[in-house]
Amino acid sequence: MSNKAPTFFRVATRPKWIGALFLALAVAAIFAALGQWQLDRTFTKDDPKTNTENSSLALVEKKLMLDTQHVYIVDGRLQNGITGHWLLANAKDENLVSTTLALGWAEKLETVESLRNQLMQSVQAQAFLPVVGYPLPPEGPQPADSAKPYLLHSVSLAQLINLYSPEVAIKSSPEYLALCACEEQTSFGLTSSDLKPIQVTYRDVEKINWLSAFYFLEWMLFAGFAVFLWWRLVKDEMIRLAAEAAESATDKKVN
Repeated sequence: MSNKAPTFFRVATRPKWIGALFLALAVAAIFAALGQWQLDRTFTKDDPKTNTENSSLALVEKKLMLDTQHVYIVDGRLQNGITGHWLLANAKDENLVSTTLALGWAEKLETVESLRNQLMQSVQAQAFLPVVGYPLPPEGPQPADSAKPYLLHSVSLAQLINLYSPEVAIKSSPEYLALCACEEQTSFGLTSSDLKPIQVTYRDVEKINWLSAFYFLEWMLFAGFAVFLWWRLVKDEMIRLAAEAAESATDKKVN
């Protein structure tokens, strides 16, 4: 028997450790597959839906009084592949909490401007009327058109609140409502067929399942540990054989 200390490679290439390596790799592959399964569950997306495709989209009903002195237009609104405009107006509930309403969509700016003037010049008695719409999150602010201050480029509630009440702070709903084409919907005197109901598209929002993410990391750790355990056992075997070789060499010198 050779007294030379074995290297890690020489120990690892022995048949029993080659077999152990295949076993460790098989176990690691199983753990990795389980980790991939959990990774697939970590990130989920819902299919995009519109208010004309799926009636399960949440609707909110409020009783609001329209503020006809604060009516605005938002450009760059895409609907059925056509870029147009939204007509916006402020409304308040009985507690004086402001809610921005997206009243409808029209392609031509002239049409929406005419409807805006119609609302602002309305002498119709105002009352708290039922309003049904889809709650939507606000957008980031963009500078308004200096030539037409009522023409906005985004539905930014922070920007709109400053327009509604530039001097006094007011309470506002965190979302705005896009009015639906419901039978119980209030028209606010807008009878023009050019103003279409807004098609609300709920974009995909990628959600993270943190529990599945934790399980993914756990399975990856187990997979790595299976290979590490094989390495540790081979290393221990190498150290043991090296110690035996050193002891044998010492005995020969003594003898």
